[in-house]
Amino acid sequence: MEHKGYIFEAEEKKTSVLFIHGICGTPNHFNDFVAQLPKNCSVYNLLLDGHGKGVRDFSRTSMKRWREQVFGVMDYLAQSHQSVIIVAHSMGTLFAIECALKWSKKVKQLFLLAVPLKIAFKPRAAINSLKVSTDRISPDDKVAMAAKNAYGIEPDLRFWLYFGWIARYLELFTEIRRTRKLVPLLKTPCLVFQSQKDELVAKSSVKYFDSKVVKTVFLQNSCHYYYDEQDYDLLLKEFSKSICEKI
Repeated sequence: MEHKGYIFEAEEKKTSVLFIHGICGTPNHFNDFVAQLPKNCSVYNLLLDGHGKGVRDFSRTSMKRWREQVFGVMDYLAQSHQSVIIVAHSMGTLFAIECALKWSKKVKQLFLLAVPLKIAFKPRAAINSLKVSTDRISPDDKVAMAAKNAYGIEPDLRFWLYFGWIARYLELFTEIRRTRKLVPLLKTPCLVFQSQKDELVAKSSVKYFDSKVVKTVFLQNSCHYYYDEQDYDLLLKEFSKSICEKI
């Protein structure tokens, strides 16, 4: 599967929607959301450094580079557009929250999926990761197939290469702890969707949010990457209603 970022700039440059994927993720995760956006808004669907390539490429990048990349784009959008809406998944939501604080006058809304303010790593997460990294997935395994489709790194059977990823995940855990301290400062309207069956993110992540600013919706039959058909319909309808119709 090809992984590429997507940029479209509307002529008027009033509103831009910035999409930020998660760790090991892909801009493809947001394809159905991008397709719903009206043509009068700009779109920046990022491919983070080290993604869309091989295992070694991911090992050689860093959280610092990802932050610089996101902040660089956000700084440009803040100068060139009247307002910015950020849509993000998993690790990308941590950057989204920080952007909303740093550019509080420009970021008008956050639409966040699977916010990982607390991790709950379940055994099936490891099993699915193994299936994806070895590219051995049964076509009827919907959860593992969803993980594969959301995976932005080329699988590699040389398992020792993955040891280089340890530093990236240690950086992620540090970023999670840092973001928990920032969340109480958030004033930007925020719509959060957490999955009840998430194999990576704990349900208690939502306790860090202020209910006066953040509206939380639990997707009853979905996982970190897999969305039940009914849940996904709800997700897209909420995106259309809360974002597309207001642009």
